[in-house]
Amino acid sequence: MRNRGAVPEAVANCRELSRQGATAVEAGQWNKAEGLLRKAIEVSPTDAASRYQLAELLWQHGAKDEALLQIETAIRLDSLDATMIVRSGEMLLAMGDIDRALERADQALGFDSRLASAWALRGQVYLELGQPKRALADLQRALQFSPGKKDILLDMAVIYRQQGEHQRCLTTLQHLLDSCSPGEEPSVALLLEGETLSDLGRWDDARIRFLALRERTPLDANLLYLLAQSEYMTNHPESAATTVQEALLANASHIPSRKLLAKLGEPTSKSTGGNSESSGGRLLR
Repeated sequence: MRNRGAVPEAVANCRELSRQGATAVEAGQWNKAEGLLRKAIEVSPTDAASRYQLAELLWQHGAKDEALLQIETAIRLDSLDATMIVRSGEMLLAMGDIDRALERADQALGFDSRLASAWALRGQVYLELGQPKRALADLQRALQFSPGKKDILLDMAVIYRQQGEHQRCLTTLQHLLDSCSPGEEPSVALLLEGETLSDLGRWDDARIRFLALRERTPLDANLLYLLAQSEYMTNHPESAATTVQEALLANASHIPSRKLLAKLGEPTSKSTGGNSESSGGRLLR
């Protein structure tokens, strides 16, 4: 006779397969991990945790429809897991299903009103719905329960910039960047900082930020354009011309770069390809 508290064999096998799957994920053995997790679900179809793991793996590798199917099934099996509900909402939002994402955020908050990720999700939904004030209020609540969370701070900074509150945007970004080790700052935060400094007319500071970012993404046409613009505004026209040509090498049809090059009075470079429109050797404005 089994002991009264013994775990059923199928459940025990499922947990072991899930553990092996997690180990395979950590080792970067994605195909092996997927096979183990699918086997875990075959052994115990009602195990929500294994389906959640599989959903995350599938999502990371672009199988978004099946990932959503797996996590929705997991929620039906364990409808009280607020964290899993939030993750479902994040997937729904990424796939453009804003209404269902909002439902998931509200559902999760109904279970746990102190869950930062649920407040953050609802803030992101309201931002997508064009309601920045409601979005900011929810993100501020999220920050109360998870101080220093980088994703939350970044979303708040974006809203502050959209509302023209550039100094608050910079303060928020500085809080985010101060929590990062040197060299590990999110590129998107550094880019937003540079753009906000440009908004404030602090072109020298903006140029320093963009120069640092170019070391990370040397072939990003938009970044090169922003750098060239800051060089132009700080009276470095020759550097600006060189940089904007690099931007057009990365993307010959990048309109802002073409306009800046025309402003600089540089002739069209043949290397920008056949997409360049010219008149008298100059790029059209």
